[in-house]
Amino acid sequence: MPQSKKASMAAPDRISALPDAVLRHVLTFLQAKEAAQSCVLAHRWLHLWKSLPVLRVTGGHVQESREFMEHLLILRDRTPLDACILTFHRASYDDMRYVMLWIRYALLCQVRVLNVALSGAIFWQLFCAHLVSHNLTELKLDHVCVGDNFLDFSNCPLLEELRMTECFIHSDWISSPSLKSLSIVDCYLSEETRIGISAPGLISLQIISFVGAIPLLEDMPGLVTAAVTFRHGCGDSRVRLEEREMVCDDTSCECCHGNNYCGDACCECCYGLADASNAGCVLLNGLSAATNLKLVAESEVFIIRKDLRQCPTFSNLKTLFLNGWCVAADQHALICILQHSPVLENLTLQLSETPEGSYAMKTTYNLLEQPFASENFKKVLVICPYVDQRVHSIVKSLSTYGIPPRKIYIKTDKEII
Repeated sequence: MPQSKKASMAAPDRISALPDAVLRHVLTFLQAKEAAQSCVLAHRWLHLWKSLPVLRVTGGHVQESREFMEHLLILRDRTPLDACILTFHRASYDDMRYVMLWIRYALLCQVRVLNVALSGAIFWQLFCAHLVSHNLTELKLDHVCVGDNFLDFSNCPLLEELRMTECFIHSDWISSPSLKSLSIVDCYLSEETRIGISAPGLISLQIISFVGAIPLLEDMPGLVTAAVTFRHGCGDSRVRLEEREMVCDDTSCECCHGNNYCGDACCECCYGLADASNAGCVLLNGLSAATNLKLVAESEVFIIRKDLRQCPTFSNLKTLFLNGWCVAADQHALICILQHSPVLENLTLQLSETPEGSYAMKTTYNLLEQPFASENFKKVLVICPYVDQRVHSIVKSLSTYGIPPRKIYIKTDKEII
């Protein structure tokens, strides 16, 4: 068959016939470099990559992308960005000024979602005094170091979601009047100063498995869901203070060597930090508006027990998840929380196989005279490896304070009793 006849019978280019908006949407799923290479497909594709709403640059070393990004910043149209994703596995100190240049470019392009991830053995610092953007709604940071005033988002009035994973946070405050969702997971906080969180519009809060001092939470009146878990590296645990030799040498000190706390909100022995901002509750007051609360700790995390001496009222709390820290020495910590939760409906208490209590101390809490009596209360679920004396003691204490045994369920590894 003649060549000309073969060409005339070739299938038409249906993809290139699609609208520009559809083609751009398809290209947003590619790396920026791959999207730019589409310009060789046909004349129709020559300039499409220059106005993509998503800038996706991921790879091995930052240095490998520097030349390409230099050309992209010159050739790309200054069209608004829906999202900018910068993810690299390796970087050098000199590379960080390029990363910051790309971040500033994204902000100039009115980016709405910004994701920066730099994995590796070193936490590279983002050099930026303030983020200024009237378009940014979501910020995700992974394995970077942030300090100074970087986390002051007063100049980002539309920012609603902040997620930090495996970051080194060297800052005094996380501040945002517009933030609705905050997630801090596996991060490293300062042990010398307590970071403050001021986000009055927050709806969802996650502070999971961090190292360092527990953050000071300001009022969050709109909070709905909160989850806070502590691990061994928590700077407000008795074990951690002993490792850092911060337990005082005065053997008569009841806070460090006795079985009680002094009650002084500024006591360095109790809080582990000499900080006037520690007056009052550090953690619980900021969580008091939550509807759903998960609070998981080890018995040596004493700051929660200290807060319970001035326990706030959890006026909206309906679902509560606790682990064994609240029954490590006795059930008073648990009862105190229940008495200050007037509309609670469901309580889940998870016990470990090994009874906690090596560092637990009996503490005088803000207990009320009346029994716990929420009219809407539905059930208590105790999850444990097996039924032991701890379980019997918990059931007895709950019954004493007004929760009938018929509302108490025990779930072991094998069955629900």
